[in-house]
Amino acid sequence: MKVSSVRCQISPVGWLWVLLLFIVTACTNTANAEPAPPTIHYGEDVCELCGMIISEERYAAGYITSDGQQHIFDDIGDMFQAQLIYNHQVIAFFVHNYDDNRWIRAEKAAFVQSHNIRTPMASGIVAFESPDQAAAFTAEMKGHIMNFSEVSAYYQTNPMPEGEHMMEHSQ
Repeated sequence: MKVSSVRCQISPVGWLWVLLLFIVTACTNTANAEPAPPTIHYGEDVCELCGMIISEERYAAGYITSDGQQHIFDDIGDMFQAQLIYNHQVIAFFVHNYDDNRWIRAEKAAFVQSHNIRTPMASGIVAFESPDQAAAFTAEMKGHIMNFSEVSAYYQTNPMPEGEHMMEHSQ
């Protein structure tokens, strides 16, 4: 019994098409990928705004710029201030869910601000993934709830003097 083999030869033009298909597929997958949160080494890395060591995960924040750079902060308020000061082209903002320290997208978070919340740089701002969690915490801390746009607008209209970090907000 004779076994015949079939040889498949691809011309140089065929290989070019295969390579082109591979490149287009790779680029498409990367372009549509959700940005990953920044990497923070707690107890080692420093806040890019105030220069203090980032040690408390639940208050830490960061953003990713269009050039892929990660920017990290020890306080959510510092993140908002830094973006205004440095005018980075941000593609994604990240904060930690206060209840379980998971990274969440800041653009979708519910923020609670209260003078009763002690954060590293005294912004008094924490974030929650769920508006219901934020509402319960707001009642407990006698604070108020804001969304991303409201926090950003606050910092745009009330820039903090150098060395000042406490957020003043009338209810």
